[in-house]
Amino acid sequence: MIKENSIKQLFSESKPAFGTWITLCPHPRIVYIFAAAGLDFVIVEMEHTDFNMETAGNLVMHARAAGLSPIVRPPGTLKPHDLTRPLDAGAQGLLLPSIENAEQMASIVQQTKYYPMGNRPMNLKGPHTDYHVADPAEVTAHLNHNTMLIAMIETRRAIDNLEKICDVDGLDVIFVGPDDLSQDLGVPGQLDHPIMVEATDEIFAICKSKGVAFGISCHNPEMAAKRVAQGVTWIPYQNDAAMVLNTITPVVPELMKIGGRKG
Repeated sequence: MIKENSIKQLFSESKPAFGTWITLCPHPRIVYIFAAAGLDFVIVEMEHTDFNMETAGNLVMHARAAGLSPIVRPPGTLKPHDLTRPLDAGAQGLLLPSIENAEQMASIVQQTKYYPMGNRPMNLKGPHTDYHVADPAEVTAHLNHNTMLIAMIETRRAIDNLEKICDVDGLDVIFVGPDDLSQDLGVPGQLDHPIMVEATDEIFAICKSKGVAFGISCHNPEMAAKRVAQGVTWIPYQNDAAMVLNTITPVVPELMKIGGRKG
């Protein structure tokens, strides 16, 4: 059988989904570590890494095998094959950078969903179908349902158009892209700035009014608890590079102290 998208299942049960980003280590073992830890999904980062399609495809394949829902953030160009190749490689969703209007979102739905929702190029014998042979209508219906489209909101223009974006059939989640959004709002990197807090609250409020799931990254359990209380249901937690850096950074000074060294 073709694998189900566990995020969709959690959403149907009104439960939040937790995952993380793969940005540093393209080795398949990192996927199994995250699966063993109990996460629900991984995001394979292609916009801000040097990962090529082969690397992303291998990570996605192992994520499926490990029981994680693989999501790919494609390069920012969002050309048709930047979208469909990760899906054909087995990704169960796309994290779409800088979605700014409903027309853009509707075009992506057309490119990434099969008939009757769209006209995604047909190839039904691959990792995305787990090489399962069945009636094409059954397969395409399954893939249409289990393929998630997650729109990143990263500009003021996107917020102004968010109500119409939320109305696009085929959209699953709205995701706050805080870094680029902070830059667009004139407070680059100041994620706790009142302007950013107000913009994030506005995004959440619009999503709630439209009945659309929404997400945001979290960097500690306290932040995750706050966001869940606000209704957030899709939560990437840190990333692989941050986990390594956050673990080793406070330890090294202690080691230096133990060794009688400064610095």
